[in-house]
Amino acid sequence: MYERSPICDFPGLTDIHAHPAMNAFLWDRDLRRHYFTAGGKYSPLASLTDFKMLKKGGVKVLWSSLHVPEPDYLRCPPIRLLAHVTGGGRKLLKLNSWECLQAEMKEMERQVERADEFALARNNADLDRICEEGKTAIVHTIEGGHVLDAGLVGSDPEDRLERLRKLANNGVASLTIAHLFPNSLAGHAEGIPGNRRKVLFFWELDTKVDPERGLTPLGEAAIEEMVALRMVPDVTHCTPASRRRIYELVDDRIPIVASHIGVKPLNDAPYNLDREDVEAIAASGGVVGVIFMPYWLVRTDPGIGRGAIWKTMEQLREWTGGWDHVAIGTDFDGFTDPADDFNSAAKLPLVREMLEAKGVLATDLEGVLGANARRVLRDGWR
Repeated sequence: MYERSPICDFPGLTDIHAHPAMNAFLWDRDLRRHYFTAGGKYSPLASLTDFKMLKKGGVKVLWSSLHVPEPDYLRCPPIRLLAHVTGGGRKLLKLNSWECLQAEMKEMERQVERADEFALARNNADLDRICEEGKTAIVHTIEGGHVLDAGLVGSDPEDRLERLRKLANNGVASLTIAHLFPNSLAGHAEGIPGNRRKVLFFWELDTKVDPERGLTPLGEAAIEEMVALRMVPDVTHCTPASRRRIYELVDDRIPIVASHIGVKPLNDAPYNLDREDVEAIAASGGVVGVIFMPYWLVRTDPGIGRGAIWKTMEQLREWTGGWDHVAIGTDFDGFTDPADDFNSAAKLPLVREMLEAKGVLATDLEGVLGANARRVLRDGWR
């Protein structure tokens, strides 16, 4: 078993799952600018985690999720037509997902390089230095294992594992194994609300969910490689069967996270975690990031989310016996409809106010706001 670090410092407010890189890649956005916040209405074009919103909210560490929309999206005619409108969309039509990932990563790094108060962390030493300098640290993570075999011919797992090594060498800290459509690594739970699967009333996205599908042989090899590389496995979007197998394989050698998710007692969806899931993640030294989308927390339309976020955090605390495995994973800018009272990174200081009002002790509060996530990186990343 990997010996965990006793250090549990507080780097500042941390969000372990958000998507500014998608805004930069898909919509050709300058992250130094704020475009608009939807204001209670869902809009995939909203700007929730641009650098101005992150700075206003005091976010000091962002696990910046690089996600390339799966090719299945482009089989829907209206979405395929829309893809022609932006530079990122045209790349999706022309390049495979691995090539698009490289382009998105390069673009995000370019955006960070030209922002004076932000810096990219490729390892723990970088992260410590950036925090000491008072800047906001951007940490690469990836959502969706479909990128590992995109464009490859044949089924040789070594080709896929070599891509994992390249990602690790470029500083990627975590990989969300599954996502919204089938991939070669693991079964996926339904991750698109029913009303969002319909496009222009005529077309419906077929997400091809198989609730019994678990981790594949390639998925098992990928998990073993991630443990060796010190890349944190993220079980969000996995089927329960896939999650269980990941816990067995990892066997507490590296922290596991569920970066943006809810719990089944509040919303009994296969996407969400039960007590067994949370206890396994806690045993690994990992964390659960509470998503700021009310649909997954309590299956309601967006509204005031404070109560649902608190109840989810409290359930996690009850199951694990403390606050050490609770974190924030908003999924802002990830095609999600956030709570009206937490509708951008600028509103995240309200989480501290909420926890203080509930009587959470200062050390536990700092854990939820960032120290728990920092521990995961110390124990699971390079």
